[in-house]
Amino acid sequence: METQYVTELPTEDSLYELYENLHWNKYLGLSKDKLLTAMKQSWYVIYAYHEKRLIGTGRIVSDGVINAYLCGLGVHSDYRNKGIGSEITRLLVEHCKKDNLHLQFFCEEELVSYYENMNFEVFAVGMKRA
Repeated sequence: METQYVTELPTEDSLYELYENLHWNKYLGLSKDKLLTAMKQSWYVIYAYHEKRLIGTGRIVSDGVINAYLCGLGVHSDYRNKGIGSEITRLLVEHCKKDNLHLQFFCEEELVSYYENMNFEVFAVGMKRA
């Protein structure tokens, strides 16, 4: 399977479909327009396509000088376990390294070993507003 990794903004519909497939919009509750705005306002975004279908994404929110936060990394349920998420992560890390940014992110506990295998380490406890 050939996957293309690009930085060009997807359509509202394809982005919304991916977020629906990932069940992220149940939590976020965002319109198509708001999702696209989040992508536009991100520091750097990678989109993965199979043929013309958006199948994955990951983005960096950053000040561009010190800190960078990886977020919104997800792969469509039909395309998981094919190395797509790992490749998106690799591309995002590579881009941050060029600017010497301190890359951080939060993940679910069951994904810790996945990221440890990609040379990340646990370093803090995350908090969110209740």
